Amino acid sequence: MKLADRYLLSELFGPLFLASGGFLLFMVANIIFLLVNQIVSKQIPFSAVIELLVLRIPAILVLTFPVAMLFACLLGVGKLAADHEIMAMRTSGISFIRLALPIFLFSFFLVIAAFVTNNDIAPWTTHKSEDIVRRILMRETIPPVQPNVFIHGPNQMVFYIGEVNRLNHFMYHVMIYEPSSVSYPKLVTASRARYNGRNFYLYDGSIHDFNKKGLTRYEASFKEMIIPVTIDPRLFLQGEKTPFEMTASQLKKQIKIFKKGGISTAQMTTDYYLKYSIPFGCLIASLIGVPLGVKFPKGGKFISIALAIFLLFIYYCLFSLCRALGIAGILSPIVAAWLPNFLLGGVGIGFLILEEVPVF
Repeated sequence: MKLADRYLLSELFGPLFLASGGFLLFMVANIIFLLVNQIVSKQIPFSAVIELLVLRIPAILVLTFPVAMLFACLLGVGKLAADHEIMAMRTSGISFIRLALPIFLFSFFLVIAAFVTNNDIAPWTTHKSEDIVRRILMRETIPPVQPNVFIHGPNQMVFYIGEVNRLNHFMYHVMIYEPSSVSYPKLVTASRARYNGRNFYLYDGSIHDFNKKGLTRYEASFKEMIIPVTIDPRLFLQGEKTPFEMTASQLKKQIKIFKKGGISTAQMTTDYYLKYSIPFGCLIASLIGVPLGVKFPKGGKFISIALAIFLLFIYYCLFSLCRALGIAGILSPIVAAWLPNFLLGGVGIGFLILEEVPVF
């Protein structure tokens, strides 16, 4: 079986690398298309554009792994089935699930690679790439503050901006916390705020102070408060971080502190669980791709590619829908993050069971 295992995997590598390269080129071309107006109008140096594209590659790879695995299973296994090699191995007494085992193990290896990329590499490179975009925006008088970001200010202060209204220049659902060496961070929350490049003006908010056990020691409300931020706005904006620019551990710490301040964490918690669920798309792709590759061997590459595109469309639509439901509080964050994997994974397992039923 070791020889058969190596042979099965060797048939996957060609389509895997081809699909990876094709999807990567497509995503890079899409980034260029979206930024071409900024590149031309602001005369961005070619070196900055290349740096931006290179830094975006790790985040793209996280989405590429499941796509490549699905194409590899449909094309590679489909070719073996069309040449009657799968049938020959099954008639020799090897079960279909045992035949597919090395593919599942390889897909689990991709799950680990995707998680490491998504959690340890992509947050840093995404943040660096966003810094390039923000430097471009620094040519404006006051750069816009982005919604749903964590901004690192002076003295280790961290600002969270929930929403931004570009028309009236107000920010909503603002939270500020300042770390303490003897207790939990001091929290300042405000329903709305504005920033003029030097000061934060907070309105209709409250101050929370906690003891070493995390219990409220002091709490007071205010109508208006001014917090000076004596730092270069360029450096200030470089500290902006969305949940996609943070590791799982960093995001978990922010969620814990936000809960202490009574701030809704539905979106952050959903994105936290997505950091774990999205890499498992590689395993889901193999569970679906292997049995379907056997089902449609005679259709050739056209049916395999069309089927892969359709399944990917359904998969990522489910992720987008469930994420929106999780953020809205209709689904719990953990259910919203894992439901697409369980649904399509269940479909894949069903296909495997049906394929395992003897047909000879």
